[in-house]
Order: sequence, then C-alpha cells, then structure tokens
Amino acid sequence: MDDKGHPHRHVAFAAVAVGTFMSTLDASVVNVALPTLADEFAAGLGLVEWVVLAYLLALAGLLLNAGRISDLVGRGRVYAVGLGIFALASAACAAATSLPFLVGARVVQGIGGAMMNAAGPAILIEVFPLSQRGRVLGWVGLAVSAGLAAGPAIGGFVIDALSWRWIFLPNVPLAVLAAVVVLRAVPGRGSSGTKRFDVAGSVLLAFCLGALTLALSLGGREGFLAPAVLGLGLAALVCGIAFVQVERRHPAPVIDLSLFRNRVFTGSALAGLLVFITVGAVNLVMPFYLTQAQGLDTRQMGLVLTALPVTLALVSPISGAAVDRSGSTRWIATTGALLAAGALLVLGLVAERTGPLGIAACLGGIGLAVGTFQSPNNTALMGSVPADRLGTAGGLLATVRVTGMLVGNAIGAAAFVAAGAEPANGAGAAHGMQIAALLGAGAGLLAAAASLARGPAGVPRSSPQR
Repeated sequence: MDDKGHPHRHVAFAAVAVGTFMSTLDASVVNVALPTLADEFAAGLGLVEWVVLAYLLALAGLLLNAGRISDLVGRGRVYAVGLGIFALASAACAAATSLPFLVGARVVQGIGGAMMNAAGPAILIEVFPLSQRGRVLGWVGLAVSAGLAAGPAIGGFVIDALSWRWIFLPNVPLAVLAAVVVLRAVPGRGSSGTKRFDVAGSVLLAFCLGALTLALSLGGREGFLAPAVLGLGLAALVCGIAFVQVERRHPAPVIDLSLFRNRVFTGSALAGLLVFITVGAVNLVMPFYLTQAQGLDTRQMGLVLTALPVTLALVSPISGAAVDRSGSTRWIATTGALLAAGALLVLGLVAERTGPLGIAACLGGIGLAVGTFQSPNNTALMGSVPADRLGTAGGLLATVRVTGMLVGNAIGAAAFVAAGAEPANGAGAAHGMQIAALLGAGAGLLAAAASLARGPAGVPRSSPQR
C-alpha cells in the first residue's frame, strides 16, 4: 500500500461506518426501551437488564477470537459474515414473544457484533495511510455518535407510536447494504503466515470473560459476597490463569502476550477500560433515573439522553484531526479522561437536586470527554502493534470497551440496589445515581493516570513490518 492508502479506502470507510452506526443505534435504542420491556414482560431491572448484558456477554467473550480469525482469513470476510448474523438476529429480536427468547436473540446479535467490532478498526488501519489515522478513527467516532444520538430520539418516538419490536427492524436493510459494500470494496485477504488457530485458548478466554460478566451482573443485585458470585469469580480466575499458560506455549496464540510489554499498548488498553467503566456506571441506570426521579416519559427521556452522543459527534472528528496535526496522543487522551472524571463528579453532586436540563448538560460533558479521549487513545493502541495483529488489536480495543461498560453497569446497578431505587421511590433513584456517578468519577481519574503513565507516544510515522 502506498502513502495515499488503498484506492477504495473511502468506500471501505463507508462500509465500516454503516456497520458501526447500526450496532450503536441498536444499543442505544435498547437502553431507552428497558423500562418498556420491564412492563411488557413483567420483569424487574435485575432480569430485563439481561437484554443489554446478553449482547455484551457475547461481545466480551468473542471479540478477541473474532479479531484473531480476521487476521487469519481476512478482515473483510469476517466483517461481512458478522453483518449477516447481526441482521438475522435483529429480525429474531423483533419477533420475540418472551424475555428468554429476546435474550437469546441478543446473544446471537452479540456474535455478529463481535465480528464487526473486531474487524472494523483493523480494516481502517489497513487501508488508510498513517497521516490520516487519527482523523479516520475520529470520523468513526462520529458514526458511533450518530447511532447513539439517533437511538434515544428514534426509540422514544417509535416505542410511543408503534411498538418496541420496531426498534430492531431497521438493522436488517442497513446490514444488507453494508455487507454488499464490504464484499465489493474491502480487502479480503488474510495473513500469509501460519493459519493455525488456538482452539484451547479461545475456549478458555470465552469462559473466563463469560464467568466474569455473570459475576459482575449477579454481584450488582445479590452482593459480591454471595456464593454464586464468588464461585463465578473463582471460575473466571482459574480460566484466566489457564488461558495465560496456554498462550505462553502456543505457536499461534489468540493474544500475543509480548504485546503487553509495550507500555503504550498496555497503558492505552487500561485507560480505555477505565474510561468506559466511567461511562458504564451511569448509562444503564440513567433511563430508570430519568423516569423514576425526574418523572419523564419515554419521548422526553430520549431527548435528554441524546445530549451525550450529539456532543461526542461534534468533538470526535476535531480530536482526531488534532492528533494528526500534532502527532501526539498522550496529552489529548489524558485531557479527555480528566474531563470524564469532572463531568461525573458534577453529575454526582447535582443528581439529587437538578432538573432535566442540568442532567442533559452533564451528559453533554461526558460526550465531550469521551470524544476527546477515544481517537488519540485508539490511535496509540492500534499503532503499537504489527500489521499481522491488527485484527487482534481491534478485538482487544473493543473488548476493553465492552468489559469496561460491563463493570460500570454492575457498579451502577449495585448503587441503585443499595439506594433502594424502585419505581415508586424517586429519592432512592436520585441517591443511587449520585453514588454511581461519584464512583464513575473515581474511575475517570484512574484512567487519566494510566494514560499519563504510558509515556510519550506520537502517531507512528512508519508501518509495522508485515
């Protein structure tokens, strides 16, 4: 590839952007629908949250495996298959007649989403020149924001006017369109090296992350000292230790553990994990806070939630362009993490006494922070790996995002339970949001420290050796 990049790079970007928009639109619409789904299936937060967590569980368990497969067989092929799976699962979600069926369909959606999220960043890094890397990742952030921004507003209106089932149907034509574009324009070749796949490591990793996800979910409702939670935590630890031992000996591991010797790679991954813990601490419980403590209906709630992704959409391309101009990622990412901590701190201080406009302003602050942070942090992480591990790096990038959201969701749910939040207890919901936001602010400060400690790293000026 020359310094101008792949000749079809802009078409490839369009395909990745469409898939990214679709998956984030789906996620944000489902968050708005949680109170409606709780009424539809006569289920409480502890059960209906599995509509979100089931999707994240499949993502967390399979992202790294999907990334490694994309390195072996071709990122374009994996992305297109993921789109097809996502479309079929979306149709199944729309046809669900029970909560278990809906949760099962969301698991299948997560499988498709894992393939898309792992291969997408790797495709862009592969086809765009180094001088445009920060910018293109910033524009992907815009696609993420557009999906998140459209989701609450569209979801609120669609649920009120039609039914929650209709929120899944737009995925089908969008996925078909993106799959056609991917198959025509995205490079499909895989690695020219070994085609061996680490089956044992793949299984252990999936069980490790799956057990961890279940432990976090149950711990938020039943307490982290409950026997089932402790058992799942122990299982995750055992599988994790076994996974590391297998990876050290396998000639073609799922994750090349030597990557973690690179301070930029490890620091960027840790900072990303902590920033998404910050966001996850409030995003799952925010719809319940807005309905219970603020008394908003679904349509009003959707408009308030839109403040975060709209701000993120405005900031992401600017942050990416700043990375390309300055060649620096460390200070911009650290600033974003500090802004996240500040926004959550303000939210925690005002949650019990402000109105919808104040909450929208806080959510806008979170969007400003994440938009500032993501592009430089992702650029640093993706630029620190060799070309034949871009899929794995893309999978790890998405894994830390999903795992961070899961940990944050568990923190938020635990805060709500501890505060006694119930539909008839608006004060309890407000107090639960206060606790969740303050804990999230602490995670944001740790993210800033991790970003700062990874050391100076600019935008790479030469491609890794293939």
